[in-house]
Amino acid sequence: MSGIIGLILAALVLVFFEVILPGGILGVFAGLCIIVATWLAGTQFGGAAAILTFIAATAAVALLVYIEFKFLARTSLGRSFFLKSAVTGHSNQARAEDSIIGKEGTALTRLNPSGRVAIEGQSYEAYSRDGYIDADTPVRVTAQDNFKLIIQKL
Repeated sequence: MSGIIGLILAALVLVFFEVILPGGILGVFAGLCIIVATWLAGTQFGGAAAILTFIAATAAVALLVYIEFKFLARTSLGRSFFLKSAVTGHSNQARAEDSIIGKEGTALTRLNPSGRVAIEGQSYEAYSRDGYIDADTPVRVTAQDNFKLIIQKL
């Protein structure tokens, strides 16, 4: 009996730390503890005890997770772990349309040989075939390579 209770307590501790330090590994170990506790209850006390152990352990884990998300976020410790605002942004800008080839613009940054250019009010990542280009230099788009524009000086 003490082994079953110990495994359930270990599962609760692992779930507590899984919420604070997410990654999945602690949650998997907590699930294994609950499965082993259920198996031990089944071999020692029968099928009804195994079902009751599984339901009670799962309910305790769910209650712990609810309490952590509901109340831990309000503590000073929780505020350092939880996000205060939504994260916005993107990983890659959308690829420019093929119609951009031949258009003229201005170098926003120094291109040595890569940098940023403005074409029709939009900012793009660019690569210079001419090598070094100073900022504010007029440029023309000659080609496109994946997400970069290939440009040259005017």
